[in-house]
Amino acid sequence: MPELPEVETVRRTLETQILHKKITDVAIYYDKILENVDEATFKNSLINQTFRQIDRYGKYLLFILDDYTIISHLRMEGKFFLKGLNDELSKHEHLVFTLDNQISFRYHDTRKFGKMVLLNTTDKQTIMQYPALAKLGKEANDPTFTKEELYEKIHKKTMPIKGVLLDQEVICGLGNIYVDEVCFMSHLNPKTPANHLTIEDADHILQSSRMVLAKAIKAGGTTIRSYTSSLGVTGLFQLELLVHTKAQEPCPICGTIIQKEVVCGRGTYYCKKCQPFEKVVIGITGSIATGKSTITEYLKTKGYMVLDADEIVCALKTKGSKVYQQLVKLLGLNILDNDGNIDNQVLANIVFTNDEMRKKINKIIHPAVYEECQKQINITKNKLIFISVPLLFEAGFDKLCDEVICVTTDEQTQLARLMKRNHLTLEDAKKRIASQMSQKEKCQKATFIIDNSQEICYTIEQVDKILERLGK
Repeated sequence: MPELPEVETVRRTLETQILHKKITDVAIYYDKILENVDEATFKNSLINQTFRQIDRYGKYLLFILDDYTIISHLRMEGKFFLKGLNDELSKHEHLVFTLDNQISFRYHDTRKFGKMVLLNTTDKQTIMQYPALAKLGKEANDPTFTKEELYEKIHKKTMPIKGVLLDQEVICGLGNIYVDEVCFMSHLNPKTPANHLTIEDADHILQSSRMVLAKAIKAGGTTIRSYTSSLGVTGLFQLELLVHTKAQEPCPICGTIIQKEVVCGRGTYYCKKCQPFEKVVIGITGSIATGKSTITEYLKTKGYMVLDADEIVCALKTKGSKVYQQLVKLLGLNILDNDGNIDNQVLANIVFTNDEMRKKINKIIHPAVYEECQKQINITKNKLIFISVPLLFEAGFDKLCDEVICVTTDEQTQLARLMKRNHLTLEDAKKRIASQMSQKEKCQKATFIIDNSQEICYTIEQVDKILERLGK
């Protein structure tokens, strides 16, 4: 999607090519692009109008004519072309202006998401009252935009700063590419809740935004995937990007490998070292009956916040809940005990004996638990959070974690614990262990490994060493 620098590049290029040219004809091939007028009104109003000025606000282009203004938003893939009158019409060219009976000025949009608005005014104040423009925030490079004003806009928002900066009502013109760059230059982790930022952070965001946008505009924008200016200008700012699109490459500052995650639904690039998350999330996992609860109970006694997936599941599937209803619908009333609650033993037997049904059950439970963990991480003021999830890697919960502890034990101890705890035969215990990712594979994926095969004092000693390494 073209962002502010790309739209500014289009504006500047068009200024040199269509300014002072008269519209002598208008052809509309897809009228849904017109947002507020019908095809006849749009066409009849614009014929014999001359382009007098081309402005921009955020990602909107403002074509100011003699008596009218066209507001254009390019959306995902909108582009402008200048062609000869006799050039063949492309499949995705939906609106064509003929200028001075000599030039074909065409709007091209593969996805047809772009919109054009016609206003019967050329007054800038009146133009800015159009609803789509009126709700927009200030641009970062607006000299009247102060750190105090930005702080006031963000300090009560609980969502990650990445999502807040993408909100055009907070800062107008920043898109996904430039928000990643701004967060990096501001040393802010994109997952940091906006209400945790200081007024100094707001100042850093403004200064970084101004610097990034100025450099990008000077470079003609960023040519990534489908975007070019379509007017003989190709952006070069992608050559100067610090983190965006740089996954698995070394950070230009510290050399740490750049990470890519989905934050607020958008692909997000950042450096864990240069952009540390003020909250550190440590995952705790391990195969069944390796002793995860021993670790979590010790951490709780030390005063740390521990989110236990098993406890969350119990809370989520209480009678009448959404998860409860989904499980009953899937498994039938046989899943319930005499009091109408979900029978955990029956559920466990299904999970460990029926692969197909286990996958369906997990599709109900895992997203709900993940959402609850994410919610608790976002709202807590704790700086260090542990989340205990048996299927942490299998269910993708490692995406929530900065580091992962894997609890392991020898096979015989694991079998003995499982048989005793769940009253299982040796054969049934082996089946349950085999249904999960192996201890070896989990250990390979983890940051820290705790061997829980010996006396508990040795286990606690290992936990304390990890806490020491975390500086906690």
